[in-house]
Amino acid sequence: MIHLRGVNKIHGEGGPAPFQSLYDIGLHVEAGELVVLKGVSGSGKSTLLSLLGALQKPSSGDIEVDGSRIAKLPDLHASAFRARTIGFIFQTFNLFDEFNVAENVALPLIPTGISQKDIDLNVARALELANISHKATQSVRDLSGGEKQRTAIARALVNDAKIILCDEPTANLDLENSMAFMSILKELKSLGKTIVIATHDPLFEGLEIVDRVLNIESGRIGRP
Repeated sequence: MIHLRGVNKIHGEGGPAPFQSLYDIGLHVEAGELVVLKGVSGSGKSTLLSLLGALQKPSSGDIEVDGSRIAKLPDLHASAFRARTIGFIFQTFNLFDEFNVAENVALPLIPTGISQKDIDLNVARALELANISHKATQSVRDLSGGEKQRTAIARALVNDAKIILCDEPTANLDLENSMAFMSILKELKSLGKTIVIATHDPLFEGLEIVDRVLNIESGRIGRP
């Protein structure tokens, strides 16, 4: 499902102070796997997730995701790729306070051009999966942290994405809501989703649903 070969990322190339965040990354993730990328802040794990989701482009190397080679995709094609393949769950939720829960969840479907009826059906299904249907018409600004996280999860699921990318998904959650998130991950894995999580949260260590934990240190990947 995911294959990286010789991937490097240099920020500020051609400028006065270039910085390399990833070095010769090789990574293979099978369909249906749940892989944890473990590393401290600044280790490169969030940059790696952004490359997997075609939010950034590598400086060199090859990235293949679900049969598409995405390393050099033009921005318009990268956006279309994300819309049909990737669901993101961010540390800071990235929700719009001026919209309600259902409207936030629907946003990834707008560029796809599907009918309003299909948007409504997809949103209802995603809200149910994330256990947030009862808050569909509530303003996001009035939600608790756990409810915002479930809204973000529903948004990641609304396009029936094959791959879910999670960047520090429990960083802003208390223990109760973190454990609720683990239950949702278990449900997603049972649905055959491929899941990659960047985190330094020890709660993920030893979880039955985790297939592999890979350490990232100073932009290099390896096993713990």
